[in-house]
Amino acid sequence: MASCNNPFLALKGRLILIAFFAISIGLALVFGTLGALEVLPLQGDDPILAPILYSLVFLGLCATILITARRSPLDLGALFGPWPRRLAWVQLLWLVVGVFLFSLGAFQVSYLGLSWVVPEWVEGALQQSLSLSAGAASPGLYNALVLISVLVVAPIAEEFIFRGVLLHRWAIKWGIRPAIVLTSVLFGLLHSNLIGLFAFGVVMSLLYLTTRSLLVPIAAHAINNAIASALDLLWAPPTAPTANTLAEFRASWWLGVICLLLSAPWVLRYVVYNWPDRQTQLPYFANQGCSQPE
Repeated sequence: MASCNNPFLALKGRLILIAFFAISIGLALVFGTLGALEVLPLQGDDPILAPILYSLVFLGLCATILITARRSPLDLGALFGPWPRRLAWVQLLWLVVGVFLFSLGAFQVSYLGLSWVVPEWVEGALQQSLSLSAGAASPGLYNALVLISVLVVAPIAEEFIFRGVLLHRWAIKWGIRPAIVLTSVLFGLLHSNLIGLFAFGVVMSLLYLTTRSLLVPIAAHAINNAIASALDLLWAPPTAPTANTLAEFRASWWLGVICLLLSAPWVLRYVVYNWPDRQTQLPYFANQGCSQPE
């Protein structure tokens, strides 16, 4: 079996992380300067800037990765893979619901502990509703941008970066199992829900490895975010007052425990059953039908 071209040699993890911080800081400086000069028709603290900056950061990072891989072209067809001919949609939906409940429970329990250590920070996090923000200059535009960033940009960009590029890069360097753990830890840290989003990252990685299609975790990610968006709109509709207070959050600790008890066996069973061995071929090389570089 012939060896494939290996574009992941140029796509070093530290370069991707440096590019992430550089793009984030650069955009913050640009928007801060434009706001100070009153060039933008928005105030610097307008919530509408959050989805705009998020989308620009991750789309910019995707562009940086593609530019970096020009010397050793990245075959996007092999990276994304074909859509599975027979995808068990019902099982996929149940899996997404399970990992969503686990993430929700992990957030509730972990932030309950943090609420006694840094209560102001936790209360501020609870008041950041995904739905309409009263401080937005244009509520309709704000909601539209949030939905685009959450349902389109996040699933595609984050799965491309974490499961598509970093998983391959670190699997080649350290092995597939450490790569799953490392990418999932980084994913959890980025989303400020280490335990819950770590589990989410592991499940998305296994979906990619078992189906050899990045389109499947992208779809699962979008469904997960759609569930979160729908629940957020139901829990805190635009006409409702500010999000739950800290006292209410602490009083509902039992909801997190129930979510964990219901979902943990569910998620753990999937992970154990699909955990790869060390010889598992990475999707990029399997889709090209060539041997994986050592």
